[in-house]
Amino acid sequence: MRKKYILIIGLGLLVLLLFPFIGVIDVNVDSIFSGDQASFIFWKLRVPRTILGFIAGSSLALAGLIFQNIFKNSLATPYTLGVSTGASAGMVLGIKLNLSLAALGLNGLYIYGFAGALISISLIMGIAKVVKSFSIYTLLMSGVAINFFFSSCIVVIQYMFDFTQTIAILRWLMGGINPTGYEELLFLLPVYIFFVAMTFFLKNELVIASAGEDFAYAKGLDIKRFRIMLFIVVSLIIGILVSFVGPIGFVGLIVPHISRIIFPRDFKSVIFSTMIMGGLLLAFTDFIARILIPPAEIPVGIITSLIGAPFFLFILISTLRQKN
Repeated sequence: MRKKYILIIGLGLLVLLLFPFIGVIDVNVDSIFSGDQASFIFWKLRVPRTILGFIAGSSLALAGLIFQNIFKNSLATPYTLGVSTGASAGMVLGIKLNLSLAALGLNGLYIYGFAGALISISLIMGIAKVVKSFSIYTLLMSGVAINFFFSSCIVVIQYMFDFTQTIAILRWLMGGINPTGYEELLFLLPVYIFFVAMTFFLKNELVIASAGEDFAYAKGLDIKRFRIMLFIVVSLIIGILVSFVGPIGFVGLIVPHISRIIFPRDFKSVIFSTMIMGGLLLAFTDFIARILIPPAEIPVGIITSLIGAPFFLFILISTLRQKN
């Protein structure tokens, strides 16, 4: 197990240290302190981009792990539950209406993305309250329905854009990591630290939750309240994240499964592996996206979808075979 830890940590450090030096314009160690163009590219573009990619990927992977545990569904992610689609709809509406409301030194559109995620969560919880059931089935099916609803809203709003706006918003909907400087990181880093700390703190409860409602109640865990609390908190965190990087799919689906294969018996190690490998995956795919067809860039969401779609089918087929 120690060798696995060393390998995962080593890969994480390699990504964070190496990727900022490589690109259309290669940067060497001597030039990063020179104050010229290479120094600007390194410190203002590539370093924050690599770190943001790591934080985003790590957060998406942890969210997928938590949702898969509390809903006992290997295909549950923030995207299948409608949270990211709600955030995307908020962003798209803000762009269409040309809304501007800066806060904390950040682009006001982030606020509308977060508001969209909040509305999505409220609708899901409202449906559960109306039917008087907060079961796994109710929350999952409500999330899927809300996902389709907000997807339709996005299409309607897009239809009202002119051609130039449509291309721009389509690119954003494919996901992208394009910070200029460290303002976004300074805002997201405390959220990320809280998320990681919360996940490790609740590791035992997450294991109990994955074993079923009867077992959870026998262990003294109010599973329904626990599930609702985590769903709301994690969804809000993902809403914030999607507002910054767009709806990047499949990271939360792929990484938890790989982590469980690497550490099949130790959930604490699964959390650690998911946190690191989620960051690695998104930082790596973003690296590929910016060097594959220079000087143009491919939206990183396309790369993750190309990797994730076959993996999704593999999980689906494996699940169906086990049931049969």
